[in-house]
Amino acid sequence: MPNSPLNPGLLIPGEAPQTRHLLSQVAWFNRLRIYAAAGVVWGTALATHVIAVVEQPWPLYSLGALIALVDGGYMLYFPTLSRLSIRHVRRHVFSQITIDLLILTTLLHFTGGVTNPLLSFYLFHAFIAALVLSEVAGFAVGAMSLVLVCGLAFGERSGLLSHHPLSLGLVDLFAVEPLGFALVLFAFATTLACSVYFVAQVLRRLRAGEAQLIRMGRHLALSEKLASIGTLAAGVSHEINNPVGVIANKVQVLRYRVQDGDEPQKLLLELDVVEKHARRIGQITAGLLAFSRETPFELRSVDVAQLVREAVDLVRVPFRSAQVELRVSPGDAVTVLGSTNHLLQVLINILLNAKDASSVGREVELRWEHLGSEAAISIVDEGTGIPPDVLAKVFDPFFTTKDVDKGTGLGLAISHGIVERHHGRIEVESKLGEGTVFRVILPTE
Repeated sequence: MPNSPLNPGLLIPGEAPQTRHLLSQVAWFNRLRIYAAAGVVWGTALATHVIAVVEQPWPLYSLGALIALVDGGYMLYFPTLSRLSIRHVRRHVFSQITIDLLILTTLLHFTGGVTNPLLSFYLFHAFIAALVLSEVAGFAVGAMSLVLVCGLAFGERSGLLSHHPLSLGLVDLFAVEPLGFALVLFAFATTLACSVYFVAQVLRRLRAGEAQLIRMGRHLALSEKLASIGTLAAGVSHEINNPVGVIANKVQVLRYRVQDGDEPQKLLLELDVVEKHARRIGQITAGLLAFSRETPFELRSVDVAQLVREAVDLVRVPFRSAQVELRVSPGDAVTVLGSTNHLLQVLINILLNAKDASSVGREVELRWEHLGSEAAISIVDEGTGIPPDVLAKVFDPFFTTKDVDKGTGLGLAISHGIVERHHGRIEVESKLGEGTVFRVILPTE
């Protein structure tokens, strides 16, 4: 049985999350069909051998086996769906529903036709189409169901198809007047249309609410990122001041040397120093700009060592200002499949939290290691630790122990969502008075 794809975490919606959600619905649909096949076989046995209302059970047993066989084919084809576009997946689901309607019509034909009370099962297929696909698909399935019911009734009433009545004394097909049958069809069609409409309206409102929540989550994630950028940017001016001062000094020296007519070689040496410090300024601002830019969530090969270097470079100034030492312990070469900008946001959030939890003169260690099919990036601080009752809430949105003007309570919640979206996890260990370890674990390529 195929597993339902993982649900996407908090961030930007797109076709990929929609496709994963649709595939989870298809997996549920396949499981439902297995229960239907078992129900047909069990119901046939009950109706034949216990209630004695079915005289020819073998066509029904064959239909139960056919449902199981068709569903087996769907399951074998299921892995292929993840490589198709969402439009092709929807077409596949609609074809599944169409085949199921034909099987249901055949099943009814051998169990009383339109006099069978299970005629209402057509409603389920219309509901499923509206739920999984769209309102239009729900009405299309409803119209298809109505055509099949009319065709089945006309075929059996006119003698084109043999009628297999159930000995329940409910309805005699040949005693029903055309006007009466037309009223029954009208009631069935009206019930079908109204049911699909109401279900579609409820689903539309739910989806609109979900889309609004996703947008709000996206804005909250961006707000938290901007808060981190504000912390980083506050120290950038100090980091840039030194190379700017050197450049200004060298420019003044160059002016004097040009006026004194010094040889070009000496001038070039001074220009090399200017270029070196200008390049340093460019690296600082480029790193901050790259981090501040909102990028799409795309999984690519990410070198963990390079990722750590970028994170350390961005938080170096806040750590220096807080007089907290940041030490990097290099690990084995390892790459993960991830989104660099989003993983940077995770590391920076945790590093800034570790800095805030550390007193002057303390140390925060950043290390990584390769653990089989996973890579673990650990941030270890020597702070006061986290009490057990607080530790259980650190990933809750808006939960924070910081002052109102120093924290939103969203950093770790968003980081947790980002890591889950990478199919990874964040582990936390803490001892009061000794410190805390945050471990970001990601699958390797």
